[in-house]
Amino acid sequence: MTTGRSRRPSKPGPAPAPPAKKTLARKNPALQRASRRPRAEGADDDAGRMFVSALARGLDVLGAFRAGDRALGNLELAERTGLPKPTISRMTHTLIQLGYLTYEPRSATYQLGARALALSYAALANLDVRKAALPIMTRLAEDSQLHVGLGTRERLMMLNIESCESDALIGLRLPPGSRVPIATTSLGRAYLAAIGDEERSALLAELRAHHGNDWPKLEKAIARSTREMAKRGFCISIGEWRNDINAVGAAIVPPNGGPVYTLSFGGPAYLVSQQQLIEKHGPALAHAARAISAALGG
Repeated sequence: MTTGRSRRPSKPGPAPAPPAKKTLARKNPALQRASRRPRAEGADDDAGRMFVSALARGLDVLGAFRAGDRALGNLELAERTGLPKPTISRMTHTLIQLGYLTYEPRSATYQLGARALALSYAALANLDVRKAALPIMTRLAEDSQLHVGLGTRERLMMLNIESCESDALIGLRLPPGSRVPIATTSLGRAYLAAIGDEERSALLAELRAHHGNDWPKLEKAIARSTREMAKRGFCISIGEWRNDINAVGAAIVPPNGGPVYTLSFGGPAYLVSQQQLIEKHGPALAHAARAISAALGG
């Protein structure tokens, strides 16, 4: 016999809610990434998160071609880019399919294709600095009987984007697309002197790591060139890039901002003395660089 009150059977409660389904974004990592708000520019991991490695490798393959290269094979591309040969094979196959490379079966080599050439010509045609500089460079080459080059930075090199040659049978020949080092040339040192402090510090750190034991000597030469630029508006390189070449460089700095470009005069050492560079060619080049800079501001 029970003494407690009898309990009514409890009514069944609502069925428990089924476990929440994972959101579509969680199932689809691509959508999840797309739904995130981009972090402020300059965040520590921003470059890594936005950087497309496969695209970078493909562009490195295209960038391995230099002025004067008729064709390159897989081994040469691997050596120039530092990429493994299997990766080179995949990259070249893709670039051929897209028209950026062509393949020569007999020699098993590659050449730049029509789409790569179209990009190059479009870039040159749209360069305001090239349009402003070309008439002035032509006059300089005719008056000096020297090579006159227009360049800009490409990693740790200066890329020659325009050249004007004199009628002299003997001289320096650097066609558009040629690259010369930043640290040892007047073209590169004029660039270093003209860019902003932040970019200069980063670039000098890269050059220091690249040149290793040669850096202390190069650093002194770069500092000397920076002083020359501040004092005269040009800097000289006497046999420092090549023993037989003397040259002078000056910077083109657009007044409204934008990339810095550089001009250079150069020629065989036995035809162009240090005194001629300082007294004649340097002032003419600095004047030309200022004129081009002013034209870009208009």
